[in-house]
Amino acid sequence: MLDLKNIKFELLELNSWNKLEINSPSIITVISWKIKEDTWRWLNKFESSIYYKINLEVLEDTLVIVIKVDDRNILLNEIDVNKEYWDFCRKNWISWDDLFPWCGLDKADLYRSNQLEKEFLWEKYKFNYWFCWPRVNCWIHNVHNFVEIHTNIMWDWFMQKFENKKEDSLYETVWLMPWNSHRRFDVDLQTDKDWNPKYPYHRWLWWKTWNIWLVIEQY
Repeated sequence: MLDLKNIKFELLELNSWNKLEINSPSIITVISWKIKEDTWRWLNKFESSIYYKINLEVLEDTLVIVIKVDDRNILLNEIDVNKEYWDFCRKNWISWDDLFPWCGLDKADLYRSNQLEKEFLWEKYKFNYWFCWPRVNCWIHNVHNFVEIHTNIMWDWFMQKFENKKEDSLYETVWLMPWNSHRRFDVDLQTDKDWNPKYPYHRWLWWKTWNIWLVIEQY
């Protein structure tokens, strides 16, 4: 489990015909297969939504992430910006600088939590939180040896696509509010010369304030 103040991360492996009972505000992201709500709406692989009191049902073996948020105001963006999260992340998580010193984002307030790994249905997954203080632009890149999906948790942010590494080549911006995940950015079933998933140039970009999000990596 990954822990952060007021936010609890759980990775659940559900068997066929199991029901998942949600009693407190929770962000659900489906990792494998899909789940069904009481209303018969489906939440498919790599999709997410927020639930308060509901039973979710699975028809096949399914892997899901449940992010329980103790303070509902967090999910509604109705709390004041404060330094508690920033201080926690700076003390307990790894800085971007230490992870990727060759990227050139020196002293950026961008931090990653410890990673959780899981194998499910012959696929390998990794999960981690990221935290960013305002005015940090992540590096424009297009090389991954995994498929990457982001679930936003707190405050708004953007994913952007580019024709190349230059800012003026931007051609799409995807705005994500809390509890939303973006669609896959990789070109489905296509790989580069090194057999990595083929990706357009892309990056995460801050908006007005600090941000916490969850990264899902499928290998």
